[in-house]
Amino acid sequence: MENAKTVKQSQVETRDIVHPSDVNAYNYVFGGHLTSLLDKAACIAAYTHARCRVTTVSIDNVRFFKPATVGTILTIKASVNRAFNTSMEVGVKVMGVHPQVSWKPEVICHAYMTFVAIDDNGKPTPIPSVIPETEDEIRRYEEAGIRRDAKKKLLATLENK
Repeated sequence: MENAKTVKQSQVETRDIVHPSDVNAYNYVFGGHLTSLLDKAACIAAYTHARCRVTTVSIDNVRFFKPATVGTILTIKASVNRAFNTSMEVGVKVMGVHPQVSWKPEVICHAYMTFVAIDDNGKPTPIPSVIPETEDEIRRYEEAGIRRDAKKKLLATLENK
């Protein structure tokens, strides 16, 4: 396993535009289309951090804030918030600019995704830890631990029913 990495070393930013085939009958982008964009960007961030094969384990707290319509320019940003032993949380956010209306970016949606690093035998493998540098990165790092603990507690409660 490599040494720890900064958040910046695996940050991803990509862009897309909403096409007519991406929207429903009301001209709003399909949630599944946005989720696919989230997963792709987050996967690239996780892969870049781990430097080995990764797989999506969960997509949590997907929140949709504003609709995106045909012609909306989407900016998808992803970064590893925290690495645990073999897994990592990736925060991903989609910003949108509606050129027909305004060039002011708006948050379209965001999510937290968990990935596990996989070795050549398909087994979980250790990954580098994350070094948060900015106040925002430190906050996201700490919140990732809280979310992980809460998820473990919830799953344990549900399994005991």
